[in-house]
Amino acid sequence: MANIQLQDVVIIVNGTSRYNGNSYDTVLVKTMIKTDEPILDEYYVPSGVTAPPAILELLRLQNLEVTPFKASTLLSGTEDIRDEALNGNPAGTLEDAAKLLLLSVLKKSTLVPVPGSTNLYELTYEYKIYPLTAQGLPNSYELQIRVPFDGLEMAAGGRVEVSVILPRFVEIDPIATQGKDLNGLEISELVYEMQNVNRKSVTFSYQNDPLFTVRYNHTAGIQG
Repeated sequence: MANIQLQDVVIIVNGTSRYNGNSYDTVLVKTMIKTDEPILDEYYVPSGVTAPPAILELLRLQNLEVTPFKASTLLSGTEDIRDEALNGNPAGTLEDAAKLLLLSVLKKSTLVPVPGSTNLYELTYEYKIYPLTAQGLPNSYELQIRVPFDGLEMAAGGRVEVSVILPRFVEIDPIATQGKDLNGLEISELVYEMQNVNRKSVTFSYQNDPLFTVRYNHTAGIQG
């Protein structure tokens, strides 16, 4: 198994919701991964397919995020979903169904080796996020990413870094925005003002499989 020496993630969020009737914002993710040995696994990454908010809520309840997963992680065990249902196992059926729903908004992809380097890869993907209307927060949006990616471990002294550039004219939710390590301990974020372009950025860094959440609120109204 490949171990992460560095995973550097840059996320750019555009406030398209301000111009499309508050339908969605768009997210561009670019990541560079340096490992101690070659990465051989196939991955599924967000495909840009529009998923209804109800599906995203179901994924959230099953602790799944629209983020890269190994093919084997998503496909393992789902072949018996029909038997699970026929045998009266709603929990197992729901778990398998959530994996398959997630698979429907992902696409198979290969981490691209960077020429002239050793065990260095790049990956780029885009997807949409939707307002948290079901939570009574119609102007709030949230994105999550788990790093290192599924199936990768941290090498001794390995490091992950996440930089998120948010849309124009937003306020960051200081409570919901956080990183969490495997033990549930919080990882502090740093927030930077980009005053000349009316944006904010959030950065995290850590050294063991954290889950990062960023939530922000639009302060600009919907425009034509």
